Amino acid sequence: MSSKNTMTRDAMLFLPAKIVEGLLIIACSSLYTHIFYTDTVGTFNFVNFNVQIAYLVLAGWMANAATRYVGEEYRTDQGRGLFSTVATVYLLICAVVAGVCCVTAAVTRNPLYLGFAVMFFSYTIFQILNSALIQLGRMKASIFLSLTSAVLKLAVAYGLVYGMRNPASPFPAILANTVADGVAGIGAVLALSLPTVVRLQYFSKPLLKKFFKYGLPLMGMSISVALLNQIDKYFVVGFFDMDVYGIYSSNNSIASGLFTMISVGIMRGVYPAVLRGWHDGGRAEAKPLLDAGVRLYLLIAVPAVCGLAAVSLPMSRVLFDVTKGYDAGAPVIAYTALAMLFMGLAEYANKAYELEQSTVHVLQNSAAAAVIKVASSVILLKTVGFTGGAMGSVVAFAAYFIITAVRVRRRFLFHVPMARLTRIIGCALLCGASAYACTLLPVGNLVRLVCAVAVGGLVYAVTIVVSGEARPEFDAIRQKVFKR
Repeated sequence: MSSKNTMTRDAMLFLPAKIVEGLLIIACSSLYTHIFYTDTVGTFNFVNFNVQIAYLVLAGWMANAATRYVGEEYRTDQGRGLFSTVATVYLLICAVVAGVCCVTAAVTRNPLYLGFAVMFFSYTIFQILNSALIQLGRMKASIFLSLTSAVLKLAVAYGLVYGMRNPASPFPAILANTVADGVAGIGAVLALSLPTVVRLQYFSKPLLKKFFKYGLPLMGMSISVALLNQIDKYFVVGFFDMDVYGIYSSNNSIASGLFTMISVGIMRGVYPAVLRGWHDGGRAEAKPLLDAGVRLYLLIAVPAVCGLAAVSLPMSRVLFDVTKGYDAGAPVIAYTALAMLFMGLAEYANKAYELEQSTVHVLQNSAAAAVIKVASSVILLKTVGFTGGAMGSVVAFAAYFIITAVRVRRRFLFHVPMARLTRIIGCALLCGASAYACTLLPVGNLVRLVCAVAVGGLVYAVTIVVSGEARPEFDAIRQKVFKR
């Protein structure tokens, strides 16, 4: 089987599972709006995204470096040195976070800092080890653990809220996320057989130096990307209040959750293949695989943007408690989806820098885009209202992609032929138009949403196959079905 076929197979294996995971996350967000007060939803979402920022800043450099080198280190000594080094650094980071949070909680008498700490511990270990599973080809284990985490976040929160009967407390959601990622993290520890390979005496200073050299520039990039992703949320809280933030963040989570799963699902099939191609044949081998990966991403992501934009209002009304005004944030779904599309393209454009280990350029580009994000978010929040935060994200991520594409061309940039791009965009626009037409039907919001999703998906599937753009994927699926 060719590298391109293997890459597509892996991406298609991940994508359905990641979409299911995204739907579970959406269901979780929907549940929270019905069982918590609006400001409670805002408080939990605020803690949750601060955990993600802390992960990017404190541990993202190590996670990126470990992902980059785990394959070659595993071939050397079954990952003994790498995982022992990662485990040592992880425990040190957790000790620092625990100390700071305990002191802050005691001084402020706010137990949310303790909830933040335990969420950080479980989230970080699963993110790091799940990336290692992917790079080592343990696809099924990664998919199973990711889905387990998503299911537990939904189930544990539901059980705790109705058991505690306290819709004003965010701790049921905090505990649910901690338990879910903790169980998945323990599963990843066992899947990688870490109890048999991790020992303090195997800690490697040379390997840590390699991590620092590769990962520390990515720490600055992580901070810049965190600002790109999250600064609008800080501004919404600052300009408005936690109730408005609950509305904003809940609608934002629909597009960001689903798009993150699409991007991650495809990237986890693409990047290992591109990395293998780079090791085997350098740019000549890696670039065609990167081109194919971007085409596959556009094939899924562009209609997702058009579809989400078309159904944003009925979707918000179906998923969230209408009596609490969540549907006022429906435009946030559309803007966030478009911003996430550009974010994914920027990630693919950055692969040339990552493969050549020139990560300082990624830092420069993301820092410039972060400045644009701050300026555009402030201006749009003041002039448009709270939905301006999501509009600022569109401006910033579009700028990030353009800046990266212009600079990285000196090395190499992915290429999608204009004819292919035109077919994909045209079919996606037809998908969005047909879905939007269904939202105008004189029926209830749920029926509108179901019809819009079904009709939009069918129109896209038919047009993308008839146009010839997706015929290879369609033929491969058909042959596999008939073979069975």
